[in-house]
This record gives sequence, C-alpha cells and structure tokens, in this order.
Amino acid sequence: MAITFTWSVKDMHKVTDTGAVYKVDWRCKVVDADTEVSHSRSGTYQHMSSVDVPAITKDIPEITKTSRTGEGDETITVVYPAYTSVIIEAYTKLASAIPDHTAAGFKPYADLTEADVLAWCKADGVGAKAEALITSNITNKIAAQVNSTGMPWAAE
Repeated sequence: MAITFTWSVKDMHKVTDTGAVYKVDWRCKVVDADTEVSHSRSGTYQHMSSVDVPAITKDIPEITKTSRTGEGDETITVVYPAYTSVIIEAYTKLASAIPDHTAAGFKPYADLTEADVLAWCKADGVGAKAEALITSNITNKIAAQVNSTGMPWAAE
C-alpha cells in the first residue's frame, strides 16, 4: 500500500477582537495509490486549559446533647466536636477555553499558517490516532475488494 495523507483545515472559530482561535474543524483524506481506495475523517480541535476545581466542604458545628437518666435530677451531657466534612476533593480538569492573546508565544490570527493550525490539531497523538483509524478503514476496504462470495457450481 502506498498511502498518502492530506490534512486540511475546514474552518476556524476565533474571537474577532483579539484574533484568538479557540476551535478548528479539520479533515484528513487518505488515498492508497496502488488501489485508488480512499477514505477521510473529520474532527474538531478545541483549545483547552487546566482548571483547578476547589474542594467542596461543609462545616459541622459543635453539638451538645443533654438527657436525663430517669433517676432524680441526674443528666448526661454529650458534646460532639465541630469538624469540617469534605464532600468532594479538589481536582484539576481540562476545559475548553479562549487562548490568552496577551500571553508570550501567542501568534496573531493574521500570521497563522495552515501548518501552524494543523500542528495544534495533530498534537497529543490525535493526528497519529486519526491516521491509524483511516489506514485501518482503507485496509478493510481493500480486503473487501479482494474477497468474494459465490459457489463453484451452477445453480439448478
């Protein structure tokens, strides 16, 4: 198989005032030169940022309970101390975000090239995964062409 991958940007979403691109729609088309079988896959790149989510806690106040024992004026007092209960632990998550146009390394919209934008789309293994899925699909299509059904004798 002589497979050719052709990546392209279908559209970009940006903040008009700052030129910050936060979303990219991409496409990867693959053609096997030997068989001319092709397949494509589209996807979306979304700019992400780490967000710290604080713990959720609840303060439980001190509780004092007094009860009579039933014999004379004797009472028993029980004190439950105050404490803080953690309902959800703090954690960090990824969330979609608008890139900071004042950050070092920010490239203005007008200066972006398709290669710059496709590098974002292919980052973190996304490009390799997309290419592997498409290659698998091409391989299956080629295998289906090689296989056939039927019987070696004539139907009566």
